Amino acid sequence: MDIQELPPLVYQLLLLSTKGHKKLVLEGISVFFNDQDNQCKEQNQQTEFSDELTTVSNDQLRHMEGTIILHITFAIKQDQELGREFIKYLKAGQQGSSAKILTPFNLALALSIARIHRFEEPIFDFLKSSVLKSYKDAEKKKSSKWTEELIPESFSVENSVLDTVQNSLYGWDHVTQGLVQLGFVLMDSYGPKAGPFGKSVESSGGHSKTPSQQACDLGASVLLETFKVHEMVRSEILEQILNRVVTKATAPVSHYIELLAKTISSAPQILLDSLPKVREAFDYLAYLPTSSAEGLLKAVQPLMKYSIPLKDSLILVLRKAMFSRQVDARKIAVTGFLKILQYFQVFGGISASQCSQSFSFSQVQVDVHSHHNQSGNESLCLEILGNLRRCFSQQAEVKLILYEGLYKVLKNNPQLKTTILDMLLGHFKKFYESSTDVNPPILLEPCITAQGEQVFLSEPLAHLLCCITQSLMWLDSHSQGDDDDDYEEENNGTKAELEEMIESVTRRMIKSEMEDFELDKSADFSLGSGVGIKNNIFAILVMGIYEVLMEYSFTGSDFSTSNSEEVLNLFHNYHNLSETLKEKANTAAGKKGRQGTGNKTARSLLSVKFVTTMLRALFIDEIPSHQESLAILRESQDFLRYTVNVSLQKVQQIQERGQCDGPEGANKDKVYKYCITMARVMLKKYLSDAYSPDEHAKKEKSKALSSLCLDGVYNIINIVCTRYPDRVVDFLQHLNTDNDTSGAEDIDDQDVIHQHIKQFQRLTMNILNVTDDQDVNTKDAAQLCNIISLLAKYLSVTGQQFVQLHSWVTKICKEQNLDDTSLTKVFINLLFLLTTQSTSNIVILRELAQDIHSQLGDVDQEVEVEDKTHYAIINPRTAAPTVLILLMNQIEKIIDETEWVVGLLKAEALGSKMTSSKDIDSPGPTQRENLDKAVCTRLGAMVTAFHELVQSAIPVGVSIDALLKMVTRMFGTLAILAKYYLTLYSQRTGHLSSRFEKLVKLTGTHLTQQCYAMINYIQTSQNEQLNQSTVGGKASKGKDKKKTESASSSSGKAKMLKETKSIPNLIFAIEQYEKFLIQLSKKSKINLMEHFKASTSRDFRINTAAVQAALEQQDTSSDDDDDESHNSDGARSGEDNEEPPTKKTKTNSKLAKSSKLKKSR
Repeated sequence: MDIQELPPLVYQLLLLSTKGHKKLVLEGISVFFNDQDNQCKEQNQQTEFSDELTTVSNDQLRHMEGTIILHITFAIKQDQELGREFIKYLKAGQQGSSAKILTPFNLALALSIARIHRFEEPIFDFLKSSVLKSYKDAEKKKSSKWTEELIPESFSVENSVLDTVQNSLYGWDHVTQGLVQLGFVLMDSYGPKAGPFGKSVESSGGHSKTPSQQACDLGASVLLETFKVHEMVRSEILEQILNRVVTKATAPVSHYIELLAKTISSAPQILLDSLPKVREAFDYLAYLPTSSAEGLLKAVQPLMKYSIPLKDSLILVLRKAMFSRQVDARKIAVTGFLKILQYFQVFGGISASQCSQSFSFSQVQVDVHSHHNQSGNESLCLEILGNLRRCFSQQAEVKLILYEGLYKVLKNNPQLKTTILDMLLGHFKKFYESSTDVNPPILLEPCITAQGEQVFLSEPLAHLLCCITQSLMWLDSHSQGDDDDDYEEENNGTKAELEEMIESVTRRMIKSEMEDFELDKSADFSLGSGVGIKNNIFAILVMGIYEVLMEYSFTGSDFSTSNSEEVLNLFHNYHNLSETLKEKANTAAGKKGRQGTGNKTARSLLSVKFVTTMLRALFIDEIPSHQESLAILRESQDFLRYTVNVSLQKVQQIQERGQCDGPEGANKDKVYKYCITMARVMLKKYLSDAYSPDEHAKKEKSKALSSLCLDGVYNIINIVCTRYPDRVVDFLQHLNTDNDTSGAEDIDDQDVIHQHIKQFQRLTMNILNVTDDQDVNTKDAAQLCNIISLLAKYLSVTGQQFVQLHSWVTKICKEQNLDDTSLTKVFINLLFLLTTQSTSNIVILRELAQDIHSQLGDVDQEVEVEDKTHYAIINPRTAAPTVLILLMNQIEKIIDETEWVVGLLKAEALGSKMTSSKDIDSPGPTQRENLDKAVCTRLGAMVTAFHELVQSAIPVGVSIDALLKMVTRMFGTLAILAKYYLTLYSQRTGHLSSRFEKLVKLTGTHLTQQCYAMINYIQTSQNEQLNQSTVGGKASKGKDKKKTESASSSSGKAKMLKETKSIPNLIFAIEQYEKFLIQLSKKSKINLMEHFKASTSRDFRINTAAVQAALEQQDTSSDDDDDESHNSDGARSGEDNEEPPTKKTKTNSKLAKSSKLKKSR
């Protein structure tokens, strides 16, 4: 049939569908055009390699599909039942493979139908859930080797949705609006959620995004691509983005701001038509949260160069905000002005390569402006700096933003340095003691304000000093590039005066004692009084000043001895004050019963660049000319520890936020380089201490320096794996302690990773092979294994390197008898990780369960368990709860995977009836049989593992509770599988497999009866514990005897009820499983209940021996029974006249009866 005749044919089919078979018509159309799409795609790929002509061109097919979508949409408007059938068809297919339902044609048809109000909500709900499900399915598929082998290549929903966007170019205007709505629905539903205290939960930015984050990213991609290709919806997309940024005050809007930035950077000139909407958003700028306002300002910066009115309107809004009563509004105003100063360079400024802050491509176009515009930039910047002077009289948090921003402005716009230095100098003089003979050189009293009894910080003096010193250091390092001598002379006066003042402050701060600041040990540091708060503020300011001066003294010293002595003297003063604060804080915490701060380092003002430089100088610098000055610093163990602690603090900040405090802390590339250097230095320090232990470290009570360094190495590797996943190999190549990277390009990536893993393996074995128990540092061994776990994820599962690592971990678990539970936990987790990725076999579960059984003994004390273990790492100390809980967690993951596969099986069974027999993509009997076989085999292996565990004498408490929950889950999964076979019989699409019959037999013989025995054991153990607690209560003497007895009894009962809560759930799960087996037996005519016995555990327990004895007695003495019956009738009538017992009495009588029954048994 000619392609042009297809639309009329579809139209006639739709007319016929009004008589019936609507579902068949819609399904046939969908399948046909999906096939056409696949054929067209294959032909297009083939024509890339050959000159053959395609039978149907892509343009023809897309235009024809657009016409047919219009026909179907029109038909559904006339017949609502047709639309309902289409939604039913979509939802039925959703349970199975998304590849058949979320095709470009189906998506376009669904989005077109969504324009009908009645179908809008169900269709978008379906699309939203389908997109998330497809991402979850892809994640499940990658979770283990078993699912990867069973399920074919996962479907890419992203490609399908973005193909729909591209297809909509062919006149599908009726689909475009739906694409916009779909994008926003995905972003609204799956965007970042508000965390504690309203802060957004930030994603790591690495390769391990959750399905929700992936769905949100897909929504953003849909909107961005639609914005690029459809001019008619650009205005609406921009308006909706800005509306969400402005109106969602409490919810995080970072994903919308990121989309806005991408949209503007992709086509800034196109957006000039929509400037009124941007200007309208500026009116709400002062009312936004600070982070949202800052993101919005950064996103719209490229537009400033193309529109002077937009820039003017922004400056007007910021000026108004500067005079606002709200502190947050003033903070936003300062942030906005600082960004303009960084962005509008005066006379071109310095080269882009020297700027630390990276901007979008439009910044390159700044320098093409005429000289007049550059002069305009200068007058604009000077005017803004004049406005910013007002900030010196505002709150401390406003000044913090100003001080951090002025340094960035000076770096990006160095022509403004004179004005900036003049501003800082004039303000600093207010707190500077000009007389060189007076100590201390800093005036602290003006730094605080008091309102009644409350004391507030009004001047962050340490940050002001940090801004001045960082600016001076940067100007010194870049002074060679300035050619304008007149300009230099004008600038030198202010710069020289500031340098002289800083040197004077440094000299006098070294001489100043704590008493000069009235911060000695006799001072009050309690946070409950105004004086204590004031002293705490002063102490933090002084400590910050010491740190800033340390960095300034060392950076410009060129490793001179005098400067090293200066740094050390400043540190001693800092250390004394810090120790005093910690001592006072710990004393106060001790009085209130809280935990003290310990050795936690205060938030440091040192820059990450200085910390990295100092760390390298102290531990690996071997340049002869530096040794004399560095020896002075290396002698102080406190200074070494302080440097490592500050570096760990910076690393932790990078780990949490992706950036750290201080200059250059927000530059991602520089942070990465500093991380490499810090990791290299820390690893070198750890290795040197590992092979030649430091005597001083042995005497220290606190954590050894080498252990701190190892923690730093682990954290940095974790940062690289999550935030720089593409640079892991590059990072490891630079991690070589000898700095020898020659020939690194010739080494395979897998070998690079494996070399470092082998290094950490050797270090771990060195620790484990230590004979002296006192010297075994198990925490270091655990941390080394954590590093191996991180790197193991980057090894190819099929490679020899992975096999070697797996065998090494298995060998350690089998041969090493470890008493340390934390180290055992790390090794078992690593064993599970490697085993899951490398093999689909789960024999390891049964082996671990057998080992736990042999170590803990049997529930029946008369049964002797064979004292043989597969894994020496499991011993009486580690078996429960450590290994048992980890085993339960692993089993839970396996059950989740199994239930997911059973769900796919069930969906395919339901879909196979409605799918046409000609559909080649429907899974045949062979594929279903393979899945069936794999599921039954896997469940059988788990049954054998539980067979061992439920017979183990596991101590009552957390361990037994975890086991009960997992056995309940196991029976739930078995019930799901039984329901699946019931579905096969009801649909007449299959029958029972022999493997399932074997699995049912195994559960009957190896699991069900043992579960009831375990329940008896649990209740017996709990009764013993309850009796012991009651005996303990009775042993108390005096007036409180009754109170103690009742309290111990009630607490014991409450604990017992809490721990037995899982038992009824387990019994119910077993009964549900047996119920479905009975139904299945009737359907299949096979007796599946042959190996199951009647259960005895209920609300009551039937003692069969006692019942049998009573029946025999009844036969022998019938006359006595008659008399007894008369007596019992009388007693019963008497009981009827009595009041019913109270709830408490009923409970007690129940417990008494149950205990009697158990005793008789």
